[in-house]
Amino acid sequence: MKQWRFWYGKGKVLWKKEGRYWAVALLCSVCLWTVCLITSGYAAQIQSGISAKVVRFHVLANSDRTEDQALKLAVRDRILAEFGEKLESCTSKEETLQVLQNSKEEIAVIATKEVVRQGRQDAVRVSVVREDFPQKQYGDLVFPAGVYDALRVEIGAAQGQNWWCVLYPQMCYVDAACSKPTAESHIRLENALTREEFLVVSALEQETAVPKLKLKIVEWWQNQ
Repeated sequence: MKQWRFWYGKGKVLWKKEGRYWAVALLCSVCLWTVCLITSGYAAQIQSGISAKVVRFHVLANSDRTEDQALKLAVRDRILAEFGEKLESCTSKEETLQVLQNSKEEIAVIATKEVVRQGRQDAVRVSVVREDFPQKQYGDLVFPAGVYDALRVEIGAAQGQNWWCVLYPQMCYVDAACSKPTAESHIRLENALTREEFLVVSALEQETAVPKLKLKIVEWWQNQ
């Protein structure tokens, strides 16, 4: 009887310990699930919020050869010089997209004329797309990966590195000749986004750690 009581008592202690372990494990799982849920919701909210307010501009070069990359920049400059003023007057993303949709042929003609002027015969394709884009850094600004609306200009095989910027809010016109966004384009972007969205996009240039942490949260979730 004593031996039975000993094993019974010992088993009861072990069961209590195991019960505590399982309770802790369950609590940790719930906490982790809650953090993941909050993180995913935050990341999705930031990306979708940015996407809903911007129109991107991509020019894809025929290849990475020096002459093809130079042609890409020449086409970019010609489009912005001849068509940028029309977009500059747009006051919303929706208006910008409508103008682009109605002007694809015009933009293609502008780009093709520049290709010919450069002594080349590469075909040019212009489209307004809504598709997935990887995370892109634009100077010290970081645009999270996700679905974006964009004007896409493809030159030749379009297998080379692309140049990109933001058509709405209007940033390309003041940034085209610069290696990074200017103060004016920063102001335009900040005015278009919410404070939280702009903090994430501009996290790399912020002096405090909080915006950088928020950007890392968005990056981490999108890489899962």
